[in-house]
Amino acid sequence: MDERLRFGTPEDLDGIWDVFHLGFGAKDADRELWTAGLDTRRALVATDAHGAITAASHIRPFRQWFGGRAVPLAGYSPVAVLPEHRGQGLGRAVTAGHFADLRDRGEVIAGLFPASVQLYRSVGFELAGSYVHRRLPAALLGALRPAEPAAVRRGRIADVAAVHRCYDRLSRRIDGAVTRDGPWWSRRLPPDLADTVLYVIDHPTEAGELDGYASYRMASARPPYDYSVVVSEVQAATADGLRALWRTVGSSGSQAPDVDVIGAGEDPLFLLLGGADPTSVRSEIRWMLRLVDAAGAVAARGWSPVLRGRVDLAIADDHAPWNAGPWQLEVEGGEARLTPGGAGTVEISIQGLSSWWAGYASARTLSTTGHLRTADEQALATLDGLGASSAPTLVDFY
Repeated sequence: MDERLRFGTPEDLDGIWDVFHLGFGAKDADRELWTAGLDTRRALVATDAHGAITAASHIRPFRQWFGGRAVPLAGYSPVAVLPEHRGQGLGRAVTAGHFADLRDRGEVIAGLFPASVQLYRSVGFELAGSYVHRRLPAALLGALRPAEPAAVRRGRIADVAAVHRCYDRLSRRIDGAVTRDGPWWSRRLPPDLADTVLYVIDHPTEAGELDGYASYRMASARPPYDYSVVVSEVQAATADGLRALWRTVGSSGSQAPDVDVIGAGEDPLFLLLGGADPTSVRSEIRWMLRLVDAAGAVAARGWSPVLRGRVDLAIADDHAPWNAGPWQLEVEGGEARLTPGGAGTVEISIQGLSSWWAGYASARTLSTTGHLRTADEQALATLDGLGASSAPTLVDFY
């Protein structure tokens, strides 16, 4: 590890907060919220000659669903460098400095929401999905009609635990969704529902369980309207459930004409809507993924049980040397393995492999961007056929 770096201790809390405070413009009033979820033992800090902290990164552990399996994920949350120490490579150092420890912990993939795509790409991360802020006309949502009635009722504090279970059940079928623990849930859905509106659909056969839910809060609106709606999340097991919940969210159009939807770019909502406002996208960022342990990541995710194939890879990875070199990728019966050896027919960067593994980019796309090189068209077609069929969806901004 770089001699400027060390892992954090509880005594570093003030110094780490100072870095994040200046790096992200956080207010002093935000300190308690920021530090409550901070485990200094999962922080990597850079120090100057006097021992003062100049940069820091922090890992928040999750599990992320891919192919029906929860893969251990290291979520970088966040990475920052003091303004006067920028331009010295510290951002890269406190990012890549975690990799060996993550591998030892079994956190085979890492993810982040980048402030600088190029910085994180330089240490092996690549694009994996979108996180979009859209503003939609409430009337567009209010026009949705379930084919079969779905009884939507107002949620109560007593329903919060059932919301957690509903998410756990539904999220496992969504590539890219992350598992949520109690503290993380408290950020997403306050246990006392403070400033939060909750609607739910009861499960048709299991008492005390839910088949879907929608949560949102009310925010300031453009004059002369009363308020706007900011959606936290809408999940349902059926298309009619989704339609009914979104219709409820959009039902206040006369007082709240705007509905802000903040989350994945690939939301199922857009397969239900009859139209869309072309100016609805307010902002968009991409999240990034990295295979920390390529062999471990390939084995950890689920694969289509109907696919079968083998491709010889040559992986380039300057920052996690255990990934570099020739490997044989074999997929069969819903399982996959990456074993050392082979002819290295397909040369692929760790960035490209990470994006392909996640289902974000096809092998053909990677070959056009320089992430992948091969003269073997059959190997390229095989790799394309083995990849995931849809891009991952992530609604949790960590």
